Amino acid sequence: MASQDNNLLPPQLALLPKSKMDTEAIEQMSHLDARTLEPLIPDLLVWIQDANWPIAWPIVELLRKHPSIVVGPVRKILRDEAGEKDDGEWKHNCLTSLVADMDKEHKLTLKEELVRMASLSTKGEKEWETADTAKEILEELGVTFEAGDNASRDAEPETK
Repeated sequence: MASQDNNLLPPQLALLPKSKMDTEAIEQMSHLDARTLEPLIPDLLVWIQDANWPIAWPIVELLRKHPSIVVGPVRKILRDEAGEKDDGEWKHNCLTSLVADMDKEHKLTLKEELVRMASLSTKGEKEWETADTAKEILEELGVTFEAGDNASRDAEPETK
């Protein structure tokens, strides 16, 4: 998989998994400190786009240990600022495997994105029931929001 960040140095690139079967690379990374791991997070998150890949769960377990450096790159995914636009599966995987496991403080930093997904879902988010997951996280946080009819962001305007 291509690197998400062209600014990584060769020694950093060497740490990244080479394939969806490269769980050994993740084992090696488990010994890294947060400062060393931080620039690698966007590339690691790419591997959880498909939760069925053998490498996905070991990456989730690694990233769960570092919520403070994971929350920013996850925000970019939830805002469609990383990877393909409207990747409902990737957003769903981030919410269910990472955000849901974060402490309240870190979840609250994603409040804006969660409210948007819960109240104004994209087509991809609807396909993966991401709105429901976002609502569950918001309810757990005690955050209320205007749910409306959960109209789609990419719906065509109605004409008469």
